[in-house]
Amino acid sequence: MNRYANLEVGDFRQRVERHDGLAVVTTNLRADRDVQNVECPTSRGSRMRFALASSLLFATVGGAAWTSADPAAPPVRLQDRETIVFYGDSITEQNLYTAYLETFLLSRFPTRDLAVFNLGWSGDTASGGNMRYARDVGPVQPSLVFVNFGMNDGGYKAYDETTYRTYLDAQRALADTIRAAGARQVLFTTSPVDDVLRKDDGVYNETLSRMASGLGTLAGERGLPLIDLFQPMRDVQRRAKEKDPSFTMIPDAIHPDAVGHLVMAYVAMRQIDAPREVGSIVVDGARVRAQGVTAANVVAADGEVRFDLTLPFLPFYVPKEARPALELVPLQDELNRFRLQVTPGPGTEPLVLSVDGKTAGTFTRDELSRGVDLALLDGAAWSVAGRTLWEAAQFRWKQHFDAWRLMGLQKPAFMMPSLPTFDAHVRAQRAYADELGRSLRALAKPGTYHVALRPQGDRVVIGSVELSPTYPFAGFDAPQPPETNPASVAWTSAPLVDGTLDIGARLTGSYVVAYARVVLQADRAATLHLSMGSDDGLAVFQGGKRVFARDVMRSLRKGEDELELPLAAGRNEILFKVTQGGGDFALAFDARVLGRAKVEPVAPR
Repeated sequence: MNRYANLEVGDFRQRVERHDGLAVVTTNLRADRDVQNVECPTSRGSRMRFALASSLLFATVGGAAWTSADPAAPPVRLQDRETIVFYGDSITEQNLYTAYLETFLLSRFPTRDLAVFNLGWSGDTASGGNMRYARDVGPVQPSLVFVNFGMNDGGYKAYDETTYRTYLDAQRALADTIRAAGARQVLFTTSPVDDVLRKDDGVYNETLSRMASGLGTLAGERGLPLIDLFQPMRDVQRRAKEKDPSFTMIPDAIHPDAVGHLVMAYVAMRQIDAPREVGSIVVDGARVRAQGVTAANVVAADGEVRFDLTLPFLPFYVPKEARPALELVPLQDELNRFRLQVTPGPGTEPLVLSVDGKTAGTFTRDELSRGVDLALLDGAAWSVAGRTLWEAAQFRWKQHFDAWRLMGLQKPAFMMPSLPTFDAHVRAQRAYADELGRSLRALAKPGTYHVALRPQGDRVVIGSVELSPTYPFAGFDAPQPPETNPASVAWTSAPLVDGTLDIGARLTGSYVVAYARVVLQADRAATLHLSMGSDDGLAVFQGGKRVFARDVMRSLRKGEDELELPLAAGRNEILFKVTQGGGDFALAFDARVLGRAKVEPVAPR
């Protein structure tokens, strides 16, 4: 019985009209019309010129380029409101290529109403998918279903006609079911196996290849879009193995790892009608030129440039475990281009790129003149937002999986027959997962970021600080005399050893607070970057105002926090407040000037 048949899921019940105008895709990739000349080194070291469409698949593994495209293959277009289902076997249930595509779509279309469900089931086939469609997919009421069956359908054996016909008949039946339900459909060919690890001399890949070809014919007959994962992944894998025979992105020979899934997602992204570039920024002296993004309120002085940067959408966040795939496919340049280029100017020191008061990277002048990939700067605010979206989507998927599979479909009848609240609990859990899905759209919205590019200045060598006595902890926000009346405090000098102040070696007690202060003299207005850590909580004050606060219980980790402080010409007092719950009691910080000012510590008055 379908436990969700009567479940109301708010916006996810919204439907869109079926559009049968999606053209047939009978090959794997497509080429855009805009063609550029690209020089590619050959294995002999000579250079050949290729006219490459901007969306052609281009891999550098093995030192060669390869392409596979059909200029007639149209993109998959999304409507303003879509409920999307990824439907398939264990490769879909892994929730990797599906999760990459989910966050790509959410971030690329922040103003659209998109909801994504993963309804993959380990071991399933196209026939099984058709049989469980009404139970699992029907309640979601999708408008668009991506179907990825085939790995299990081939039986893990050499090709035979009966198995082949059974697979295609099941795909036809599933296509009929989806159409009857009023949804649009996109077909995937399955991914390949690693035939080196399988030690079958390519036998099963030949079976999967013939099935993929048959699926292309079916797509043409039914007018269904097709995204071919099989051949592009097989080509990437072959070329990578030519370069390194130990390479694999399918470690158990069947299920791709994070790298393989990102290659799958890349192939699919190329066929989705979505913006291909975040934008580019060129800094030329005091001028900032932007394309695709907006740079405003530009200020340039004393070798530094500051401006406000507004993005049309967040860059696609690539999790670290998947980033080796970026050496295999040109995802960043082709689909996620977000570049900063700085023309050479006076000075030879590195430049520090800050975003919203936090260092995003330090680069040589040569690196900046060649261009920096802003989408891969993990410290930048847009990357933090992208990572938050990724993590939230993973959390939401787990909540939905538990509600759908672990609760909704696995009710232990021998324990639960007398619990009338069980079904209500399942519905509530599902509604919670759906509400989380709606919240993802808010996380996907881009913002305006304050960007600064400054020469890396000198490290400020601070040998000691002034340390206060301890005060009883009256709450993290409760002010103590060092904040309200510093002249009344009995300050003592305490050394910093390798940037660390061991407060516990000088002061004792639990549930107390202590303060450390330092005074810096600047020869001109400047920015000071502080890299900090504390055990436990930490607050920073400047000019009597709190400019940083972390109310936490933690061990000391240097560099866990960072802060950029504007310094005025002359004396600047910085006050650190450290809370102590028990155990170790410490503060660590490192100070570096951003810009060309001279800054040095001086004695407090």
